[in-house]
Amino acid sequence: MRYSHNLLLFFIINLSCNNEPAITDYTNDKTPLSIAKNFTMTYTDSTLTKSFVSGKIHYDFTNDILNYSEFFDDVELIIYDENKTSTIRSEYAIVYNSFRFMEFNNNVKITTTDNEILTTDKLYYDTENEWLFTENDFEYIDKTNKIIASRLDSNRDFTDLVTGNLKGSINIIEE
Repeated sequence: MRYSHNLLLFFIINLSCNNEPAITDYTNDKTPLSIAKNFTMTYTDSTLTKSFVSGKIHYDFTNDILNYSEFFDDVELIIYDENKTSTIRSEYAIVYNSFRFMEFNNNVKITTTDNEILTTDKLYYDTENEWLFTENDFEYIDKTNKIIASRLDSNRDFTDLVTGNLKGSINIIEE
């Protein structure tokens, strides 16, 4: 009888002591709260229209702990303010609502009513501070400059623009 208890204990210990690392599957099998196709969303503040978001497909994961939304296929964000309207287009975007943060991917292009154009493959936008940044290569063109560089850190108006390795030209006007 003692032999069978020892054998049982031996199997339990050996089965519970697995030296191999656990493999975790990180595929997204979450269910969105809603799915919208060919959508337009309007954000207003005190009866003023602040922005529009439109695209072909929208997945709403506001039921997730991260509280986010995904946008696919020709995403467009139009931001209005008193001085300038900016339009950001990309193939994909994700919005982290709790953090007031957006990420744009694939063929990102910003155009403004001041005829400024910025293109890159990935762009982050802090919506609360209206700040843009990327670690990817980008090209920025305005009336007098053509900047090609490998990092961008800028306000939305491009008046406080910092770059990485510069590959283009900047015209500096001293006052």
